[in-house]
Amino acid sequence: MKLNKLQQRIVSILEPLPMENKHLAPTGTLEALQIRIGETVTGWLRSLRRGQPMLWDPWILKDNDIYRMYYLQALEIQDPWWKNSNIGAAVSTDMNHWEDLGIILEPEPANYWESGRVCAGCTYKEDNIYYLFYSAGGKEPPHLRNEAIGLATSTDGVHFSRYSDRPLLAPETDDPWYGRSNWTEHLHWRDPYIFKDEQTNSYYMFICAGSRVTGNFQGCVGLAVADKITGPYKLLPPAVEAPVDSVDWPYYHLERPQVIYKNGKYNLFFSCFKQFFNPDWLKNLKHKRVTNSSLYWYISDNIAGPYHPVDDDDFIVKGSEKTGMYGTNFLQISDEPEEFIAYGWYHRLHALQVSQAFRVNWKNTSLHDESSYQHHDILEILLTSGKTAR
Repeated sequence: MKLNKLQQRIVSILEPLPMENKHLAPTGTLEALQIRIGETVTGWLRSLRRGQPMLWDPWILKDNDIYRMYYLQALEIQDPWWKNSNIGAAVSTDMNHWEDLGIILEPEPANYWESGRVCAGCTYKEDNIYYLFYSAGGKEPPHLRNEAIGLATSTDGVHFSRYSDRPLLAPETDDPWYGRSNWTEHLHWRDPYIFKDEQTNSYYMFICAGSRVTGNFQGCVGLAVADKITGPYKLLPPAVEAPVDSVDWPYYHLERPQVIYKNGKYNLFFSCFKQFFNPDWLKNLKHKRVTNSSLYWYISDNIAGPYHPVDDDDFIVKGSEKTGMYGTNFLQISDEPEEFIAYGWYHRLHALQVSQAFRVNWKNTSLHDESSYQHHDILEILLTSGKTAR
């Protein structure tokens, strides 16, 4: 779906407005009114794409001169909307014109753990083999709210075969670090992101997960490591972990993690819908930059963490709160000069934003202080005159 400048402007205006959360009632009359306004305008915008599939959670692999995009798609009529999804693909040489390749991976009815949906992940290329790490869930309760991670491989980046009928990685019921949500009974175990550590040649998998703690806000970034890209993967303590008493922890879940090594630090980014934040934490927040499109930035000296906010008072990537996108990831499009773009999806419309419209300004401003996690980099998402691709 192509959004013109007016539609982009409307989406950015809607972004600060709250969205409905069936697990939490509005805090007052004003919030209820804001939700109605947002839903009304969103419904009008969605009517412009009636009959089109819902698209979300894109990820991109830069493959020499080709950009390979993978994304999720489903039908709008299903409830919940994420109940059934497959993975589609498209390719481009300029990120403005995309060739749609159709569905490349669907749920497998014979495998209970991925019979309902295949979900977001990442694609890694090594020795001319494409490794598609994906998350998946069952079709009906109790497997509907269970998630696991799978792997498919390809020699051309288009035609993928499952590596195994069994999950590549899933926590055991008695795992000491990871557990089911106390609030929704959802076993969060999705959005795998692979990072190869050049120092040890080990493969680290970052995962949207839930810490085994009390309270309703257990969101964490899980971690696993393997000597080979195909595993087996060994679970490690979370890279970002909710405290034992999660009363003051902000996140119900952390989604679409990504790690970038730059300026001597491991930079971890993730997203979280505002309606799934701890309302008590939001009340005490010093700034108003928390929206559904805000991108959160944590750093560490070590690949395995622990990761901490880049700045205790300002750990939201500047400009991300205004894009209207969710699940934002960065893509390095050139080495010299080093250049990144930001991309994601318009969560209110279930439409993708993959183009060079959002440039990333990432500059090192001072020498590193190894004794602290003080903010030394400037990182900002800038809206440019680039054209929207989908």
